[in-house]
Amino acid sequence: MAVQISEVWSDLDHRLIQDSQGTLKKVINVQSVMTSLDNILKTYKGERCMLPEFGSILREVVFELIDSDVVDFVSRDIKEAIEIWDDRINVQEVSFLSDPDTSSISLQVAFSIQGYEQIFKYVGSIRGES
Repeated sequence: MAVQISEVWSDLDHRLIQDSQGTLKKVINVQSVMTSLDNILKTYKGERCMLPEFGSILREVVFELIDSDVVDFVSRDIKEAIEIWDDRINVQEVSFLSDPDTSSISLQVAFSIQGYEQIFKYVGSIRGES
């Protein structure tokens, strides 16, 4: 018989939508971790005034020419930012593709979560603001 993991972590749904009772919907466990990843990766460093080191440099490189040095640098920054700001996550692999025509980066992060045995994947994209 499979054991169901009860609610361990919860967070507000990043879309800030209401549930059926009219309160802000929350996400739990794995979805809570995914929301945390979204917040970390889509926040500029320096954007949060009380936590200026929070976030990643991902949005800053959308318009940059991406070569192997930039890939290595950004991958390390993403891994470090995630593991500093969310201690539930252990990053296994970071990969991303830059599309200069649309000023966007597609990102995939493979990671494990404390208390879970499987590897999860976060897939997201960042679009540059011109």
